[in-house]
Amino acid sequence: MFKSIFLKEWLKIKYPLFFLLIFSIIILSYFAFDLNFQFSTIEPESMMWYRFIHLEHKPHFILYYFYLFVGIIVATSQFLPEIIQKRLKVTLHLPLNIFKNIFLHLFIGIIFICLIITLFSIPLLRIISDYYPKEIVQVVFEDSLFFTLISLLTYIFISLVIMEQNRIKQLLKAVFTLLFLFYFSFQGSFEKEFHKYYIFYSDILDEFIYQKNFGEHRFEYGIKDKKTFSQKEYESYLPFVYYRDLEIQKKLPIQIKDIFYDGNEIKNSKLGFEYNYKMLKKKQVELYPLFNPQSNIGMIKFPEEVFGIFKDGAKVYDFDNDYLKTKSEELNEKLKELNFSYPAKNIWGKTTNIKPFDLGYLIQDNQNRLFNLKKQNDKITLKEINYPKDEEIIHINISENRQQKLSGYAIDKNSNFYLLTWDFEFIKLDLKEFDYKNMRLKLIADPLHYLIRYDNGNSYFAAIFSKENYKKIKEEKWD
Repeated sequence: MFKSIFLKEWLKIKYPLFFLLIFSIIILSYFAFDLNFQFSTIEPESMMWYRFIHLEHKPHFILYYFYLFVGIIVATSQFLPEIIQKRLKVTLHLPLNIFKNIFLHLFIGIIFICLIITLFSIPLLRIISDYYPKEIVQVVFEDSLFFTLISLLTYIFISLVIMEQNRIKQLLKAVFTLLFLFYFSFQGSFEKEFHKYYIFYSDILDEFIYQKNFGEHRFEYGIKDKKTFSQKEYESYLPFVYYRDLEIQKKLPIQIKDIFYDGNEIKNSKLGFEYNYKMLKKKQVELYPLFNPQSNIGMIKFPEEVFGIFKDGAKVYDFDNDYLKTKSEELNEKLKELNFSYPAKNIWGKTTNIKPFDLGYLIQDNQNRLFNLKKQNDKITLKEINYPKDEEIIHINISENRQQKLSGYAIDKNSNFYLLTWDFEFIKLDLKEFDYKNMRLKLIADPLHYLIRYDNGNSYFAAIFSKENYKKIKEEKWD
C-alpha cells in the first residue's frame, strides 16, 4: 500500500519538485555570487566573520524563506488539487485506518521535503565552508536543521488545514498556522525597551531629579515626593548634562560648590558604561578579533586574525590561510605556562577597533581563574588577574577610554557590582537590590560623582558615589 501511495503522490507533485530543484539551483548560484562579492569588497575579510559572530549578520538567514517555501509548495501541491477536484474523500476511503492513511500521505510529503532540502543544504554548507572557519560552518549546519524543522511543521500544519472538512476547525487551524509562521519569521522584531524614569543627580539642588516618561513624548520632571517643574528648569538643574547649551549661551564656566567648571573639564570627565541582562547571552561561536595595535600607528586597525579557546586548545585563524598552526601553537604554549584550564568559560572584551586603546581580553578558564590576553606590536602577552575568588564572575564589560582611570565593570553570581581600574583592580560598589538576572544598569560620570541608575522596568534605583574613594553618598528608589 505504501508503494502505491508513494507512486501516486510522486506522479502528482513531481513537476513542483522539479520546479523547486531548479529554483534552488538559481538561489544558491545567486547566494554564492553575492557572498563572494561581499568578501571581495570588505577589508579585511575577517570583518565578515566579526559581523556573523558579534553582530549576528548571518548571510544564510535570508535562505530561511526558501525552506518555508518548500513546505508550502509541497503541501499545496499534494493536497490542494484533491480538494479542488473533490477527490480527497476518495483518497481517505482507501482500505486503511484514516489516521494511518493521513500519516502515510504526510510521511511521503516529508520524504520529498527532506530530499529537496538535503540537495539544497549540502551545496550551501560547501559554499559557506569556502569563506568561514569550521566553527561557523557548524552554526550554519545547526541553523539549516532548525530551518528544516520549521519547513516540516509548516508543511504539516498547511496540509491539515487543507484536508480539514469542518469549516470552523479549518479556520482555527489556518489562524494557528499563520500565528506559527508569524512568530518564527518576526520574533524579536517588535521588542522595544521602555524606560519609565530617567534619573540624574543635580549638584545644584543636591537632589536626584527625574524625567518620567508616559510615552508618546509626554514627560514629567521633578523631585520625588517634593515637587515637579518645567523642562527648562529641569535642564537648568543639570549643567553637567546640558553643558553644551550653556556653552552656546556663553554661560561657562559655571560655579558649583565654590569650584568653577569649563566646557573642556566637563567634557573630559564624562564616561558611561551600560549593562543589560541580555548581554549574558552567549555567542554561538566563540571567536574574537585578535587586535594588534602598533606603537607607530595612531589608529587601531581591524585585525586579519581571530582566536578562540576551545576544549582542545586555542586556535588562531585568518581568511587567507584558514587555520594558523604556528600562531595557534604559540598561543597554546603561553596558556600552558600559566596552567590554563581548557576550555575558556568566558571571553570578555571590546570587539571593535573603534576605541583609543586596546586592553585586550579578560578570559575566564574552566577553573574560574582570570587572565588578560592582548597583542601589541606583533607580540602576544598573557597574565593572570587577581580578583575576589570567593565570587564567580558572570559578566565583565571592558570599555577603553581616554581617561584611563576605569576600564569597565564586573558582576558576580551574587549580583555584586565591581568597577575595574585601568589595571583591572576590582572595586566593589554597594548597589541596593541590584539583580543582574533581570536589570539594566547605566553608569554616568561627571566632574563630581559616579551616578549609577538601574531598574527592572518596575523599580528604579539611583545612587551616587565619590570619585575619590568610590563610597556611596546618596541613593533613592522609584516604583
